[in-house]
Amino acid sequence: MGRNDLIGNMLVSSGIITEEQLKEALEEQKKTGERLLDILKRLGSIDEETLAKIIAKQWGYPYIDLSTVEIDKETVHLISEEIARRFEVIPFGRTEEGEIMVAISDPTNIFAIDFLRNYLNNVKIYVASKESIIGNIEKYYSMEKTVKEAVMEMTGGVEVETEEEGTELSIDEARSLAETAPIIRLMNQIITEAIISRASDIHIEPQKRSVRVRYRIDGVLNDAMSLPKNIQPGLVSRVKIMANLDIAERRRPQDGRINIKFRGREIDLRISILPAIFGEKVVMRILDKERSLIPLEKLGFSEDSLTIFKSLITQPYGMILITGPTGSGKSTTLYAVLRILNSPKVNILTAEDPVEYQLDGITQLQVNPKIGLTFANALRSFLRQDPDIILVGEIRDRETAQIAMEAALTGHLVFSTLHTNDSFSAPTRLIDMGIEPYLIASALIGVTAQRLVRKICNNCKKEIKPSRYMLEQLGIEDEDITFYKGEGCPICNNTGYKGRIAVQEILKIDDNIREMILKRASSTEIKEYAVKNGTKTLLQDALDKARKGITTLEEVLRVISTVEVMEG
Repeated sequence: MGRNDLIGNMLVSSGIITEEQLKEALEEQKKTGERLLDILKRLGSIDEETLAKIIAKQWGYPYIDLSTVEIDKETVHLISEEIARRFEVIPFGRTEEGEIMVAISDPTNIFAIDFLRNYLNNVKIYVASKESIIGNIEKYYSMEKTVKEAVMEMTGGVEVETEEEGTELSIDEARSLAETAPIIRLMNQIITEAIISRASDIHIEPQKRSVRVRYRIDGVLNDAMSLPKNIQPGLVSRVKIMANLDIAERRRPQDGRINIKFRGREIDLRISILPAIFGEKVVMRILDKERSLIPLEKLGFSEDSLTIFKSLITQPYGMILITGPTGSGKSTTLYAVLRILNSPKVNILTAEDPVEYQLDGITQLQVNPKIGLTFANALRSFLRQDPDIILVGEIRDRETAQIAMEAALTGHLVFSTLHTNDSFSAPTRLIDMGIEPYLIASALIGVTAQRLVRKICNNCKKEIKPSRYMLEQLGIEDEDITFYKGEGCPICNNTGYKGRIAVQEILKIDDNIREMILKRASSTEIKEYAVKNGTKTLLQDALDKARKGITTLEEVLRVISTVEVMEG
């Protein structure tokens, strides 16, 4: 059996590729003579990181995902940018024994490995994806140079001390500055680094004497860099130009959108600009389809909850609500549902604000209140389009709720979101909006509340014994239960966490709850009945995940309300 057969069969048996994909790649190899793995990557059968893992295993080196590592800047600069680019390598830290850890994309390059061992002396070789190595070379070798060039450009080639306020530039000066190469490179660098770091948001914040850049990673803001104050006008103007905003408007908030291509994939940036006392603050929401379209089974549902939820979303008609605050993953859950339900046999229509991701086979509409295209008006039009399934981005008012309820009663499956703290409050919230209880009781079939908690880093997870005070806060009486936390390591940027998972609370509307809604029962009464009959609350689901070592008690306290525990 040849090497290609061994690799191909290994990939098939591991479930990484199918027999058909292997056959197609082998046929292509006969024509081009390329490496089998390179062909599989080109055909889209495997991605960069999978390719790196396979190569590492083939050649007996450990694999490293550089996006999960806190890279040491001093170690990076042990080699020059020229060497890093020529060999596609990057030093990223040191082992406890003092070895210099170096990531390489091609472990078959014996000359590169020999050079590194001679040049750096005591090295440990890892294999990483080519794109992550190139990205970090851009990040760590180019950023300082880019910032310095941008400052020099702004100050006419004369290095000056950072100014406290700075002279406000004219519109023409700001536009001219925003279109200079150093400012363009700096802005691109900030966006690139954020995407590589798995950030969901970029914050560019003017301070009194500097400009702070922060990335929100796994729901928590982290300092990324501090830039000289001189750069602020050019940077903000650059964002405005990219988002087609009014560069002359500096006193009012502005919202916009930027579409970019990053290493072959499309990414949307939603821009919000807010005037503040030290200048305009910019927040950029990163919408990366590749990272955000997650299968339902991987969202964090427990086995029982997933069974209940699937039984709800496969009903022929009725309304299902997803509740939770901004940033709790509601859209991610709804998109996962649509991907399950999408088929040539059904007509799915969505009204969103904004449309975050474009889904093939689904008709998506972006509401625009400025021209009268509200959720309510969109819903009215939908009902004349012969829909089977309707998604309304958010129920914000009585009119939208009324039409959505009526659609659910006339044979349509309707999904939407609502801002309530838990699932039990949804019926009373709709009543407060002015919807008749009989309509809610007839149309509503289920409500799911959710939050996102950070997951413990598996590389540095350890058992802990929580304090009695923390156990009391969470209503835990058994002090012998084992819990876990992450100590912090290079893999998780010393945070102890890597990635996030949802915790859920699913209220299935049964006949008794319908009766309670008709009688205008309070959310507390609905909750008491539901919990007594087996509904797992957000807190209970979060604590289950903490007991299983998925998250920490600190995360449970940070994210989930424990008011009911204190009241109890």
